Amino acid sequence: MHAFVDREDQKRRFRGLLHEEDWRSITGFKVQLVNTEIRLTKQRKEIVLTRDTQVSNSECFNGFIPLDLIPFGDVYRSAVQDGTSFLRDFIGQITIVRELDTMIDPFLPRNMWNMHNKYISKIDFMLLDNNGNGLNFRAKGELADKFKRFWLCYGYTGTNIILLTDWRVVGSDGGINVESVQGISTFDFHPTGHLEVEHFENIFLHPTSDDSDVELMDG
Repeated sequence: MHAFVDREDQKRRFRGLLHEEDWRSITGFKVQLVNTEIRLTKQRKEIVLTRDTQVSNSECFNGFIPLDLIPFGDVYRSAVQDGTSFLRDFIGQITIVRELDTMIDPFLPRNMWNMHNKYISKIDFMLLDNNGNGLNFRAKGELADKFKRFWLCYGYTGTNIILLTDWRVVGSDGGINVESVQGISTFDFHPTGHLEVEHFENIFLHPTSDDSDVELMDG
């Protein structure tokens, strides 16, 4: 869930308490509905950190972390706002992987006398969902290099399922639909539980094809 600090004079305090990859226990915050960025099928909420919010150390959480999985069709129907600050999760089958390439990144830090273009790695690939919908994805920077290394190990070894967490929707009219966010987005080849999800969806969508493990009860 997206979180922000509501007062300028509180930003320095939270900047010193919250760091990437650190586990923290947060209490005394507010939750509010988002009116400007909202999926048509789901209300969005965000956390507001206030002067009453307390942050303390916490042990690493090993439990289940829910995902905000987005149907591919929602992107095509523009039910997910392009460029939203809310990052999304996707799971699908890899069907196409392009060659590792480079692109200009205007956001890389530079000094005022260096006017040369700054380049980072990129790799484009396509995913299919269970309904045959395809989306074009782009991994950038270090994540692109990591994706290429994983693909060299796992690619073309059968059905390749991948889970993408915290990626940004950028468009629905062709080209790249979803891209990674530097330092935030991740991916996981053959994530735990994907076989169970696929089995459930096959039974749900095609109940007559495999009902040996399904028992219906009146109640």
